[in-house]
Amino acid sequence: MTGAAVPAEPAGDEGRRARQRRRLLADIEVAARRLLDEGGAAHVSMRAIARAVGLGPASLYTYFDGLDDVLTMLLLASYGRLADATAAAAAHFADAPPADRALAVTLAYRRWGLDHPNELNLVFTDQLPGYAAPADGPTVDAQVEIFRPLTEAGAELTAAGAGDDSDPVRAGLWAAFHGFVMLEANHHLVWLDDPAAAYEAAVRRALGAAGFPDPAPDVRRRFDRWHARRGAPA
Repeated sequence: MTGAAVPAEPAGDEGRRARQRRRLLADIEVAARRLLDEGGAAHVSMRAIARAVGLGPASLYTYFDGLDDVLTMLLLASYGRLADATAAAAAHFADAPPADRALAVTLAYRRWGLDHPNELNLVFTDQLPGYAAPADGPTVDAQVEIFRPLTEAGAELTAAGAGDDSDPVRAGLWAAFHGFVMLEANHHLVWLDDPAAAYEAAVRRALGAAGFPDPAPDVRRRFDRWHARRGAPA
């Protein structure tokens, strides 16, 4: 975002001006995400966003330097929403053994990815020709937060003498749960009779290969029950 200076105005109006700006930026994010949901990243444009929020295209540049800034905003919002989903699952399973919590976190990852496939693709595929995220910037930190509950569960097990935290093993676990979700969210696993069971089996095998104890057999049932009670957050 440009962070362009706002013209000076009476002190009593500053709060109103800030609120209006926040509301407009929120409306811009909603409009950009709606465009993303309707047609993927290629559907998001400055002109379409401006039209959706009732601005002239030139006015949008008061708030953003260009489309890259808008896409960074969307990326950060999507990273944050996915991180919230994995953190919520970890919090619900906080008193469970680390292996159960790890499986629950991957189940939350899958559920969010299937509910938000365009956002999943936005953050994890190269759909944005010419776009470059800020180097060592907020998107890096945001991605770390998504996986923090899983890495914390792994660290607990490693500290207790269980688990293999080597790069190849971590890559295998990543490939198992993330790779499956990307395939399923993009309709490449429609031939599976029970994709949820297949996902769970794949993740359990990967957790076992990483030296994790086998999670309790009812983790998915407990997760599904909790998720249904909680509702599907945006």
